[in-house]
Amino acid sequence: MKLFSCTLAFVAILASTVVTAQSDIQDVRSNYSIGQTVTITGIVTSGSDLGSVRYIQDDSAGIALYPGNDWSDWSAEPNPGDEVTVTGEITEYNGLLEIGPNLSQVDVLSSGNDLPEAQVVTPNMIDESLEGELVVIQSTTFDSGGQTIESNATYTFNASGEEGIIYVRSSNSLVGTVLNGCEMNLMGIVSQFTFDGFGGYQLLPRGASDMVSTSGICLTSEVEQINISSTSFDLTWTTDIVGDSEVEWGVTPDLGTTDSDVLPVTDHVVSLSGLSPGTLYYARVRSTSDEGETVISPTRVYATISESSGNIHVYFTGSVDTSVAIDEEAMSLGTSTNDTIAAWITSAQHTLDIAVYNTNNVAIENAVNTAAANGVQIRYIAEGENANLGIQNFDSSIPVHYRTDGEGSGMHNKFFVGDADYPETAFVLTGSTNMTTANLNTDKNNVIVFQDQSIARGYRLEFNEMWGSDTMVPDEANSKFGPAKTVNTPLKYIVGGSPVEVYFSPTDGTTSAIRETIETMDYDMAFALLSFTRDDLADAIIDGSSFFVSPQGAIEQISGTGAEFDNLTAAGIDVQSHQGIAGSLHHKYAVIDYSEPLSDPTVVTGSHNWSSTAENINDENTVVVHDARVSNLYYQEFRGLLISMGVISSIEDENGDFVMTAFPNPTSDVLHVEVSNEYVGTAFTLSDINGRLVEVLNVKSTRTSLDVSGLEPGVYVLHSAKLNRSLQVVVQ
Repeated sequence: MKLFSCTLAFVAILASTVVTAQSDIQDVRSNYSIGQTVTITGIVTSGSDLGSVRYIQDDSAGIALYPGNDWSDWSAEPNPGDEVTVTGEITEYNGLLEIGPNLSQVDVLSSGNDLPEAQVVTPNMIDESLEGELVVIQSTTFDSGGQTIESNATYTFNASGEEGIIYVRSSNSLVGTVLNGCEMNLMGIVSQFTFDGFGGYQLLPRGASDMVSTSGICLTSEVEQINISSTSFDLTWTTDIVGDSEVEWGVTPDLGTTDSDVLPVTDHVVSLSGLSPGTLYYARVRSTSDEGETVISPTRVYATISESSGNIHVYFTGSVDTSVAIDEEAMSLGTSTNDTIAAWITSAQHTLDIAVYNTNNVAIENAVNTAAANGVQIRYIAEGENANLGIQNFDSSIPVHYRTDGEGSGMHNKFFVGDADYPETAFVLTGSTNMTTANLNTDKNNVIVFQDQSIARGYRLEFNEMWGSDTMVPDEANSKFGPAKTVNTPLKYIVGGSPVEVYFSPTDGTTSAIRETIETMDYDMAFALLSFTRDDLADAIIDGSSFFVSPQGAIEQISGTGAEFDNLTAAGIDVQSHQGIAGSLHHKYAVIDYSEPLSDPTVVTGSHNWSSTAENINDENTVVVHDARVSNLYYQEFRGLLISMGVISSIEDENGDFVMTAFPNPTSDVLHVEVSNEYVGTAFTLSDINGRLVEVLNVKSTRTSLDVSGLEPGVYVLHSAKLNRSLQVVVQ
C-alpha cells in the first residue's frame, strides 16, 4: 500500500518534468504535455465494469484515471460517486488522454455524491471535446438486438440518422446478457481507441442501467434475410409485444417503397418481390404497437441472387495433397500464381477496383497496365505505410488512394473487383496473398475467386467507402478507413447455390462470425494461420474439441504478445508450429466439417488475421463459404501443408497411390488413421518396437480414431497386412 507522505511527494516532484498546481480537468486537457504531473479533483463516474480504468469528471470536463494493473497498491478502490483528488503523470494510450499509470496520490474525499448530469448529444457530436464525459444519446436503436453481448466487442447503434459504436469490456456486467433491441436512451462515457489520436471514439456503457428502453415495443432479434432469390427475399424479425410489420426499401439509402402487413404479431415476415437480379437493396423494418409505440431498425443493405455463373475458383501457392480429393483436385500454382491472378486482372472488360496492402510483382504490374491500355477504368487503394514499389510502374492514368493514418497494419485488404455492373464478367478475387513476389512465389497463401455480380457490387460498396466516392476521383474528405467506416454492405449472398457471408473489418463483427462458424464444428476442423492472438477464438476451438472432434492447426507466429499457440497445445489441441520453416505460412483460413458433406462444410478465409488489430483497426475482408467442394479443396491444401512440414507420414501402394496415413505423428492422446476407400474393411495392427501386439484396428470407414493416451511413450509400428507395409508412430 502506498503511503502519502512528504517524502513521496518530494520524489514525485523530482521525477516529473513539470508539476502543476491543482487544475480543473478542462485546463489539464487544453494545456497538457505528456509526462507532466498534475493534480485534479473530480467525481468518479465509472466502476469495475470498465476494468481498472476510472473516469472522473468535474464541472469543466472529464478524463481517464489509470492505476496500472489494478488498485491493490492503494488504500481504497475509487467507486462511482466518490469525490477524489488525484496526482499523477499525463499519458496517452491509443488516443485516450489519461492520468497514470504513474500516480503519486489518490485521496477519496467523500462518497455517495451525485454523478454529473449526462450531456445529451447525438452520435456525430462525440469527439475530443467530450472524451471522458458522461453523455446520453436519445432514441437509439441497435440492429443486433436480440443477440448475446460478448466480451471485448463493439456494437453499432443508430440515432437521428447517425451511427456510433459501443465497446463492451470483458469485465462489464453486460457480457452474457441479451442486447436490448428497443429504442432507448443510451448512456455511457466517451472514450477513444486510435493510434493517431484522432477518431475511433467509442461510448462505454457501464451496465444495463445505461441502456434503458423508452419505447413500448422492442426488437428482440436481428433483422434476418431469408428465402433469397434473384427477384425476391424475405426480411424477418421479432418484437417483445405484438405490432404490425413494415419494410421501407429502395435501391438507395433514401428508400422510397413500403411493403407492410397490418396483422399484429411478434414474429414478423415481410416479402419483397419484383426485384432485379444481382442488385443491392437498402431496407429498414418498422413495427408499431396497438398503443402507437414504434421501433425502427437501422437501414441495412441486402443482395438478390445474380445471373452470373456463380463459379468459385480456388488456388494455392503451396503444395496440396490430392489423395483426399473428393470431386476435384486442388490447384497448387506455385510460382505461376502471379500469372493466374494476372489473367483475372486482364479478364476485366469495363471496370477494375483494387484494394491491396502491398505490391511489387512485375506480372501484376504488367497486367494492371494491360487492363488500363484496354480501356478498363481502374481505381487503386493501397496502404500508405508500405513501399508499394510496384505502384510507381503503373500507367499514370490510374488514380491511387492511400490510407495514411499509420494505424495497425492499415489497409490490409487484398481484393480485386472486376466489372461489377456486368453479370457475365463480374468477379471478386480475394484471399491471403499480397501482390508481392515473396507472397506469390515463396510463402503459403490462398486465392479465392467468385464469379458473381452481387458479391462484386458488395465489395464495390466497401471500396467506395474507402475511396470516398463512386467516381474515378477519390474524395479525401469523405474517405473512411478503419474504425471510421460504417456497416454498409450485405453480409449474406448466394453464389452458385452456396451461401456466402462477407465481413469487412473493423465494422462488421468479423471475429464473432469466425467464432460462430467454429462453434458449428461437429466432426472436424483444420486451420492455417499466420497470427493467432484471440482468446475467444482459441476458447471456441478448445470448447468444441472432444475425443470424437479433434481440431488440427498450423501457426506461423507461435510466440509474442497474446499468442495462442501455447494455450492451444496445453489444452491438447493438435496444433503445429510453422515457425522457422522456409516460406512463411501466410494463410488466414479455417475449414470446418470438411469430412461430412451433410454437415455444412464451411471455409473461412480472407485477409483477416485472428488478432485484435485485424478486428478493431485494420481494413480487412473475410469470406465464409458454405460449400462442400470448396471445403475439400482447402482441406487438400491443409494436408499438403502438414506433409510439407513433416507432420504427416503416409503409406502408398506400388503405384504411388495413397493407402493410409496416421496423424498427428508424434501424438500423446489420439491417433487418427485415414485410409483409401479400397482399404475400408481391412485390419491394421499397432505393435510396439519389439513387435508385441498392442491393438488390432478394424477400419470400418475412411477415418478411424485410436486412443493411445494409455500407451507408454515410445515408437510403435502401424502395419497393413493386405499391403505388407508399415508406418512408424511416435507416442510422446
